[in-house]
Amino acid sequence: MAAPTRPADAKWYLREKIIFVPTLANPAVPTVTELTGTSSLDVTYMFYASAAKPSLSTNMATAPKRVGDGQTYQFVGESQASIGEVRYSFDPQSAALAEGRKAFEKFPAGTTGYLVYRLGKNRDLDITATDKVTVYPVEAGEQHETPEGEGEGAVVAIVQSFAQTGPKKLNVAVAA
Repeated sequence: MAAPTRPADAKWYLREKIIFVPTLANPAVPTVTELTGTSSLDVTYMFYASAAKPSLSTNMATAPKRVGDGQTYQFVGESQASIGEVRYSFDPQSAALAEGRKAFEKFPAGTTGYLVYRLGKNRDLDITATDKVTVYPVEAGEQHETPEGEGEGAVVAIVQSFAQTGPKKLNVAVAA
């Protein structure tokens, strides 16, 4: 057997880009045009660090005990995928289409589309063909104004739940 290898870590810090896209022709093969088009919105600098991230929890079901068993065993059960509450910047006094309202205007309750996450590459770099992304189909819930931060550092934000509405497409390549 060959000696074990130790792969280099892929850093997360400052290497996370999040884009909302209303439609994708094929979520398993998103294109550069779809992810960078005028209908998409890069929310990387709009979402606060306190915003929920996609998560997955899986039940572990206990197998029935047999007469002679001194131990019980488990099965992998159902998994529940979720996004949860996202929090993003909001300027309630800004004009329509202003920077401070873009996410607010993009996500009225009932909005559907895809949150696309690119990890491991500088967040300021544009999406390019062959980048790997994970695509989550989502539906947005009600919006609510809330403070983000505390005391004199608090700012106005929107808190809004996002539901994951179908299976994710994990680590798929972006097409040209």
